[in-house]
Amino acid sequence: MTTITEHIQIIEIAKDIWYSMLALPLEEMAPSMAETTEEPHWATSSIHITGETDVSIIMAFSADLAKRVTSAMFDMGTEELGEEEIADACGEMVNIIGGNLKALLPEPSELSLPTVSLGGQHHVTIPGAHVIEHVDLDSLGDRLRITLLTGREH
Repeated sequence: MTTITEHIQIIEIAKDIWYSMLALPLEEMAPSMAETTEEPHWATSSIHITGETDVSIIMAFSADLAKRVTSAMFDMGTEELGEEEIADACGEMVNIIGGNLKALLPEPSELSLPTVSLGGQHHVTIPGAHVIEHVDLDSLGDRLRITLLTGREH
């Protein structure tokens, strides 16, 4: 995968999954919009692909987006949602997107279990890793950031 292919493929995979699973729109934010609309994220889900290529995928959701995703996934009203359902939905989304990206990488490779953090603004760090790609997406006015990292030099 080249960086340009990754960017396009990340967007297409995310849009397809968002629409088919959640019936929600998802569009790439214009770079100028992404730079000026930084908002705190409330939920972060991550998953790791190890093998021939090591890649970590981090998805950062606003609180409203995390709730909207969970509501759509479980067909529940947002007032019914607890942190367990939100963590499950955010973890499932990164798992599905990670599985689709894994299919594009050389074998052998393995997908880890997802990790989810909820509440307040926080920053996820993977020591020694560097960003190889990130995309900023918008779903009904709420931001989703997908970041790919690796610790290997390419």
